[in-house]
Amino acid sequence: MALGGIGRQEGERVVDLDAPLLGHATREVRDLLKRGDAFGLGIRDAQRAVHLDRAGCLSLLAALVGAGYLTAPDDLDRPRHCYSCRTDDCEYHDHRTWTLTPAGRSLAHASGRRPSTRKNADALAAKVVKAAREVNSDPDATLWWVKSIRAVGAYADPGQDSLLHVDLAVELRPRLDDPLEQRKAEQRLRDAARDRGERQRVWDMVGYGHWRTRLALAGRSKVVRLFVPAREGEGRLLFEEERELTVSAKATEPYRRPVDVPLTTCSWCGRQGEASRVAQRGVALVSSLVGLCELCLSLGWADDLQYQGSVEVWSWGAVRRLRTELPVSSFHASGCALCGRDEAVERPWWPVDHRDGSGGEEPVVLRLCDVCPGLLELVDSPGRGGAWCARHEHACMVGMRALLWRRAGVSVVAPSGQKARKRPRLTALHRELQAMVEEHGALSAVDLARAPISQGRQDSRWWMVRLAHLFDHGLIAEVRDGGEEARGLVRATSGVERDLEAQLDALHRPGPVWDGQRVVEPAPPEGWAELRTRADKEAARLDQEALLRVAAHPVPRAPRGRWG
Repeated sequence: MALGGIGRQEGERVVDLDAPLLGHATREVRDLLKRGDAFGLGIRDAQRAVHLDRAGCLSLLAALVGAGYLTAPDDLDRPRHCYSCRTDDCEYHDHRTWTLTPAGRSLAHASGRRPSTRKNADALAAKVVKAAREVNSDPDATLWWVKSIRAVGAYADPGQDSLLHVDLAVELRPRLDDPLEQRKAEQRLRDAARDRGERQRVWDMVGYGHWRTRLALAGRSKVVRLFVPAREGEGRLLFEEERELTVSAKATEPYRRPVDVPLTTCSWCGRQGEASRVAQRGVALVSSLVGLCELCLSLGWADDLQYQGSVEVWSWGAVRRLRTELPVSSFHASGCALCGRDEAVERPWWPVDHRDGSGGEEPVVLRLCDVCPGLLELVDSPGRGGAWCARHEHACMVGMRALLWRRAGVSVVAPSGQKARKRPRLTALHRELQAMVEEHGALSAVDLARAPISQGRQDSRWWMVRLAHLFDHGLIAEVRDGGEEARGLVRATSGVERDLEAQLDALHRPGPVWDGQRVVEPAPPEGWAELRTRADKEAARLDQEALLRVAAHPVPRAPRGRWG
């Protein structure tokens, strides 16, 4: 049995995802079967997964039935009449479903991970043993300690060189000898974790401390698997604790979870009323001295914060409400109309239109400081671009939080080292899409949805995601020099343009920043303006070439039937 009480013991199926299977790559067949794991597969589901028309999808589904991966519907060969469109063999209202067999489910969950060598497996087992010693050095931190670790399964066989998993039998023992006191101690540990912001990871079948111990030993590794020892002395011994770390527990009172008590004053706008406590994730929430009212919480919310509540926070309603109310009745008679800071100037502000990044036409006259305009999604002029507006709002958000922590005397917790978001993997479809952009010069997601490449199965939103992947790799850019008619068109980038953009990003990024005291916009360094001019000229040249090419070679449109 898995050490945590749940898990798969039958092992993981590993396949070569690039190998051919039924005339397709195994990766495509696996992704197709994965779509039908819960309720089965329909023809339109298959068309969204593989690049085939309806006849090709029916042929592939028949091949999967013959290979034993799918079970055909009972009414496959019966004549069908669609009463919605009053036709026979209707494509749009075809609700027949192919269900997965056990072999199909196994392939749907197959992995392309390569097996580990004996040398790598020994290194992983050594890391687990080292982690066990660290756990036993402070058993009060997790309330569990490691008695022994043994090699089991294929890893216990010294003649097995290729190992898909490193299976270890781990014997964990509780820190306290009284089960009732152990349970109360784990409840305290769990609630302390909830108070630090670990709200989504504190529940476990065995207990929070047990889960923390397993996480310390193997992390979230897909290679190392921890099991409960089946029999005494089974498997090769890798580690054994000679000390007895279970101690006698003293009887305590029944445990009661701490009650969340809100504050009575908002730490940002200063108004009296119920204010939810707010803290950074990793900091105790119940003792936080920072509280925000409902409106200010919506303005300053970010994913790395926690507050006394479970409702998802949205800023949309608060921004529009305050834009209307503050010009009529501000929260403070002097200073900033929202937060009351002295460094405030009364002037017109323009709302940000997130569709194109420009300011709105009707300005709002408000007395605001340097931080509050970004919280209310306001800019100082109507010609600001979308990137500038995004950096302005981010700088104001950082400034608001820095001022809140500074007033409360709270030290800022450094963010955990998060890995940068991986760029999506480019598939053959992405390469085909890139070649299509280069061939026609410029196109849009709507053009792709109407083109023969869609084959009546993909809409413009689906193609927008694929174009976004090419944007992430810098292979395409938006056509900006074509006026309103070119809105939504994308074109291919050149190597010169990509090099210039990389140099510009390395030197300077235009837009406001928080310098520790105020929101300011630093001046670009020397030479940046010349590089920006060269990049704009190169982009304008490519825009004109793309527009001329698409005028001479427009994207073809596929014939459409009644249902698209």
